[in-house]
Parts: sequence; structure tokens; C-alpha cells
Amino acid sequence: MQFIKRTFPLLFGIFLLSVLVRVPLLDRPLSKHHEFCTALSLRIMQIWYDNGIEKYGFNPVMTYNNEADKFINNHANASGKMVDQAGNYYYVSHPPFAYYFPFAIFKILHVRPDVLPLQIVNLSFHFLSGLFVYFIVCLLSFTRARSYPYRSAIVAFVMYIFMPVTMWFQSNVYMSDMAVHLLFIIGVYTVLKMIIRQRFTSLKYIFFYVTCLGLMIYTSWLGVFFAFGVLVYSLLHVRSNRGFRVLVWSTVIVTFIVLQLIVYQYSQINGSMAYLTEMINRYAIRGSVEPTDQGLFHFLISYLKLFKSLVVNYSLHYFIVYGLVLFFIWLAISRRKLKIIFSENGYRFIWLSVLPILLLHIVFLNYSEHDFTALYASLFVSVLLGVLYDKIKKSGTIPLIRMQLGLTGVVFLMVGQFYLINPPSFFKKAGADTHYKVWGEQIKKESKPDEVVFANIEDPEPQLVWYAGRNIRPAATREEALGFLQERNLKKGIWFRQQNGAMVAEKIAVQE
Repeated sequence: MQFIKRTFPLLFGIFLLSVLVRVPLLDRPLSKHHEFCTALSLRIMQIWYDNGIEKYGFNPVMTYNNEADKFINNHANASGKMVDQAGNYYYVSHPPFAYYFPFAIFKILHVRPDVLPLQIVNLSFHFLSGLFVYFIVCLLSFTRARSYPYRSAIVAFVMYIFMPVTMWFQSNVYMSDMAVHLLFIIGVYTVLKMIIRQRFTSLKYIFFYVTCLGLMIYTSWLGVFFAFGVLVYSLLHVRSNRGFRVLVWSTVIVTFIVLQLIVYQYSQINGSMAYLTEMINRYAIRGSVEPTDQGLFHFLISYLKLFKSLVVNYSLHYFIVYGLVLFFIWLAISRRKLKIIFSENGYRFIWLSVLPILLLHIVFLNYSEHDFTALYASLFVSVLLGVLYDKIKKSGTIPLIRMQLGLTGVVFLMVGQFYLINPPSFFKKAGADTHYKVWGEQIKKESKPDEVVFANIEDPEPQLVWYAGRNIRPAATREEALGFLQERNLKKGIWFRQQNGAMVAEKIAVQE
């Protein structure tokens, strides 16, 4: 089989080069650029690993097992309602599958969840995502992926692997938003293959689609938008091709079942009304509804700022890509041999890969301020670049050797862009990104399991909480900390305050 003998080693070798680029950023102390997501995920998985996932009803728990850690809501939920009777808070903003998969791997291998093991899992997702990008370009080009290496698909793979947005968010940062991206790419590939090859009644294809869609929805809300995109496309074509009825019914049934499962599972924590309240609160923060109590002008300005953030995020990660697309457009205008024509399958790909992302940004505009939401566009962009490369190569407007040199130059530019966004530690002052680990380890060392941990930090970051291995109650003063102890009928605590860039500890106790 030529794919295993020639193509796979080539693709894997290219991927290993991208890993080599990222070595200085791997297994370093968690710090900036959304590494709080990794800290949050590790906190959930470590608590499961140490105390048993069954104890928490398989739900994403955010409270450590000490009695002194109970009833402290560190980034768990917005409403404060998702807490069980034992005082454990839960993170229910996303479905739980993103935490299940790496946790299962760690349990099987007897590896306690930690930074580097989770980054390795995330890197494997990066490679698999690139692999399916390769398959999609082959599918659109009617080229057997199992045959000899296909140049245009390799270009798409290279572009995907070395994009700054994928190199960072499929390496150092892990959460539901990143985990769903692999499933999204596989889902696009599966649906495209069903439609192009007219395999609507094939049990194999139906099984892969249903499984992928179910896991996607059980991982992140992007899965719901993908299901909506598939459903609408199928309804628009069901009259001309009855095979689309399979996609319609399987999409509706799977979406309904998985959403019911999520609601049922999270309602077991503190009731369905508590879960509904939390979802309303989360959408108020992350949705697309802005307050109008300060007038229409302020309302419009708020939306303009959100759109500006979205534009900045895409510009930050894709400005080199924009340059390549503009270059192609210039070629198409100046050279008659080169024409921009998409096939019907090309338009199907655009629908499946772009519509869910547009819907996500429209419905969750505030959430789209996080630049990791720009990750999802990497599928469309990389496939587009592979297709454009193919068109230029076939037109003969640019010699092949110059195209290859240009591709190499683009990769170097992307690596430079990646380092510019995420500078390695040796480019910065020593210790600039270590304070969460230093302070967290100090808290872990100086606090006892029966002491409530306080800190004069308004909102302790997830990185600090994870390195401390303790829930941290914000307390601006010693008196505020004593008040919490009395309220909880607890006797002892330890209060940390920032002083000259360090943490100073003070033992406190409630007098009998």
C-alpha cells in the first residue's frame, strides 16, 4: 500500500519538523495565551485521577477533595448554582467528552495527568487533523489517498501543520474548543465522502457519521452548528436525491439524543433549574446579546468592538495567508490561463467547513473574542491553499521550482509569526512566565489539607489554582478570611498576600 510506504512517512516527517519548532515551548510552566484552558482541563482530570471519576458522576469537577477546599468557586461556573451537596463546583459550559478521552489514555497508561502528557495528546490531534486535511484535498481532486503522494494535498498538509494558530492551539492549549476541531475535520470529510460517492445507505459511512457527530456535540457546541449545516444542506437537496433523507434523520436523531444526554447528566449535579440558570448566565457573558440600558449608541459601539476583536484575531493568525490569497487573485486577474472556478464539490466543502464557524461567531460573538475560535477556520484555509496551488501548477504560470521555493519561504514566515505571537522563554526575561508555578508550589508547600487557602487576589487564575493543587478563596484582608472561616464553621486557614512580587503567608485561626 503506497500510502503506508511513502505518503505516511513523508507527512509524519513534516509533522515532526513542526514539533521540533515547538520544543522550546513544550513542558514549560503554564502562563499566557490561553494556557489557563490547559490548567483548567488538568485540574478536572487530576481530581478524577486521584479520587475516582465515579465519585463525581462523571462530571467535570473543579473542587479538590479536602474539606477546606469545598464551597470555593474558582472559575467553575458563573451562576454559582452548579455545586453539589458536598460543596463541589462543576464546569458545565461545555459537554464533557474533551476531558474523557485524554483521561482514559492516562488511566490506561497509568500516567497522572500533567502538562507534557496532555500536550503530547494534543500534538497527536494536530497530526491527525492534518492527515484528514490531506484526505479532503485528495477527495476533492478525485485522487486516491492510498496511492502515491499527491503534491497539492501535501501542500495543504504543510500549510495546516505550520499555521501559527494550529501549532499553538493543538500543542500548548487544550480544552473542549481544541478537542472538537479534530472531530469537525473528520466530520466534514465523512459527509463529503458520503455525498460525493453517494454512499448514503452504506452502514459503514452511516456509523462513522453518527459516531463523529455524536462525539462532536458531546465535546463542544460547534457540533450543534455543524449538525445544523448538514441538516439544512440535506433538506435543500432531498427532493433531487432521496439519499439525503438518511442524513436528515440521522442528524436529527443523534443531535436530539446527545443534547438530552448532556442536559440529563448535568442536571444530576443540582437539578435541571440550576443547570438552566447556569446556561442563561453563561450565554449572557459569552453570547451575542449586549445591554441596551445605556442607549443605542453605546449598544452599537459594543458590537463594533466585538467585531473588531474578531477581525484582529483572524488577522493575527492568518495575515500571511491573506497575502497568499491576494497574490493568487492578482495572478488570476493578470494571467488569462488562470481562472478561479470551484466545482460543485468545492462549494459543498465551503458550506460544510465555513457555515458552522459563521454560525458560531454569530451566536457566540462575545465568546469569539477568544482567539482560539480562529482555529476552526484553519481547515478551510489550508484546503483552499492546496487547491490554489494545484490551479497555479496546472496553469504553468509559475515554474515548479519557484513554487517550491516560495512554499519553503512561506513556512519560514509562518514559523517566525508563531514565535512572534508565542515567544520562547529564552527570548524573554528569566522567570517572566514562571510566577504561577512559583506561587502555586509555595501555596502547596506551606498550606495543610485542613487549612482553607486565602489570597489577596481578586480572581485567582486557573494556572495558580492548578499548581497549588488547592482551591483558593479570594480575601482582600485577614478579617475577610476569618469571616469565611466562621461562616463555614471551620477553624484554620492560611492567608497569602502579594508583597514585592512574592507571596507572604500568614496562618489564621478562629478563636474558641
